[in-house]
Amino acid sequence: MSTSARTIARTKSIISFALLLAFSACGGSDDTISGTGGTGQHGSGGTGGRGAAGQDSTGAAGGDTTDNPGTLGTPTQLTSGSASMVGMTSDDWVLYRLADELYAQKLGSDADRELVADQPGNTLVRGKVVFNFANVDWTANVGDLSIWTHAGGAQEIGSTTYSETLISASASGDFLVYTANTNTKKTRTDLMLASADFSTNDVLIPEMGLGSDTTCSPSLGFVGERLFVGFCAPDTRDATIERFDFDGTTWNPTVIAEQVLPTWSADANGDGVFYQTNNYEGYYAKDGEQSRIDASVSRGFLLPDGSAVLYTVGDQLRRSPVPDADPEPIVTTGFSEPVAFTSSYDMALYSSKVTYDNGTQRDLRLVATDGFNPEPIELVADPVAAMPRSSITDDGKFVLFLTDVEPTGGTLHVVGMDGGEVLSFPGVLDVLAARGSGIVFTDHASDPDVYPNVADLEYIDVASMSEPMLVEGAVLDAKNFQLDARGEHVIYLRSGVDRDTDDPQHDGVFWCELP
Repeated sequence: MSTSARTIARTKSIISFALLLAFSACGGSDDTISGTGGTGQHGSGGTGGRGAAGQDSTGAAGGDTTDNPGTLGTPTQLTSGSASMVGMTSDDWVLYRLADELYAQKLGSDADRELVADQPGNTLVRGKVVFNFANVDWTANVGDLSIWTHAGGAQEIGSTTYSETLISASASGDFLVYTANTNTKKTRTDLMLASADFSTNDVLIPEMGLGSDTTCSPSLGFVGERLFVGFCAPDTRDATIERFDFDGTTWNPTVIAEQVLPTWSADANGDGVFYQTNNYEGYYAKDGEQSRIDASVSRGFLLPDGSAVLYTVGDQLRRSPVPDADPEPIVTTGFSEPVAFTSSYDMALYSSKVTYDNGTQRDLRLVATDGFNPEPIELVADPVAAMPRSSITDDGKFVLFLTDVEPTGGTLHVVGMDGGEVLSFPGVLDVLAARGSGIVFTDHASDPDVYPNVADLEYIDVASMSEPMLVEGAVLDAKNFQLDARGEHVIYLRSGVDRDTDDPQHDGVFWCELP
């Protein structure tokens, strides 16, 4: 069946099943759902056909039973009740709100849930560390910060500046940084470095300048266990970039560069660093040696293996090996906004035009980054594409984007790296890349004006399957389902639609193992 024929057939199945009053979940019908125990390594495929999901009052529906390979294995309940999903840590703790409290619960474990915060606010997850800003005063941009890790538990910090860019955590979760003692004029702050259990909690950089008309904005983050900070003193725009290494007792600073821009890009080991001077010259630094790469650099990305840097000059994308400069153009015009790179940076997805009249919409082009390419692949000629949460599959073989987006979803396009479309599905709300070429997505949304708003949650391996498998129908919060760090499990909210309200598995947070 061709892509267009498959899309038409799928649309017809949606219409024909839209009025059915049935419910199918990860494992089949209601009486097959135990909600306890795991499903085995990599899961076992469910049996039986796929029915419609949702209710006739809202119109959510599944596909038909003839073209669909079925449903996945039995789901496991983490908690019951009217929860709301918050996120996932990299060590598989599921974060959710229940009543007026924020909890963490280990995926696939019988361990009790842990209280993260009794005043949930704006929650930011960095690896294994959870930063919760409660009672945020948006006028002053200040909130009550608490920090949680499984190893260290919950730690109350107190009032501090709310910033998504001025927090970070090491890969192990053993160390983290945050700001404190911000002055009333919001011109300076102390950068704090703490262990997860807060047995150490010290000022790393006192009175670090905060971004303003006269001061550069700091740029910080961990690369593995090494911390990088680019920052300016208050009322200056000359930044210093430093790396901090822990020797088991002390964090030792190494100055990478001075009188430069604060932004930086490091390789996977944190050994090599690419940065820009104040006049936008691109430099590579390693072991105390500085190498000039090019001029008029607006941004740069050092490859994870540290062998080369990809960078932009105007609307050009260029590549150069490091430390020896040998700039080569990859795209000579129209590289205005990078969208995503594959994990190895061998392919770049980018836009030349972006509009904001009807949400963020863009054109899309795809290019290999190993050498000059005079004709990048045009995926979408005009700025009509919208990006889901994942825009490239985990294996780097397929691009994912939406067009014709409405409140009930848009058309999902799955395109190979040669530019050829392999699959398309209508009515998709959001997409996350699972492991390999698998994706999880929501579709068949109910009427957005009728409560509850539900949609179907589905899985497909776009390299080997032509039709998706239903994970569960009529799930809540259709744009906020989660995957674990390995992309092997999906976590979602059961709506309870058409389920016995006395059943303890009527609703709540559930997870299901993917094939």
